[in-house]
Amino acid sequence: MNDDDFNDDAASNYMNHLRDMEKEMMKIDLSRGGAMPLDLNEYMEIFGEPSDLDLYDITQAYIKLYMKQGEDDYIPFVVDAYGKGWVEYLLKYNERVEEYELCAIIKDHLDIYEEELKLS
Repeated sequence: MNDDDFNDDAASNYMNHLRDMEKEMMKIDLSRGGAMPLDLNEYMEIFGEPSDLDLYDITQAYIKLYMKQGEDDYIPFVVDAYGKGWVEYLLKYNERVEEYELCAIIKDHLDIYEEELKLS
């Protein structure tokens, strides 16, 4: 291994560390009630495939945002805050890990969102 290989590895490790920190900061913002700033494709381009831990954290932030609203009238806005693609992805994740109560909530949100689109 020469010095150039070492420098390339160090730079790569540093960039990976920065990317991981940015992802964690985004999840912190979500947990504070923020909207998902990236659609699913953008997220995967920047951070790669979300890990189960990422999906757990994002699901919890989504549910927290929903609970904070307090009224079902806000469900379409909550789905819009994350984007339908994300909400569907969270549903698939929660099905896979057998979190059926969360699945029921998320599925209900998607149904309400679709119904709202039909009425618009």
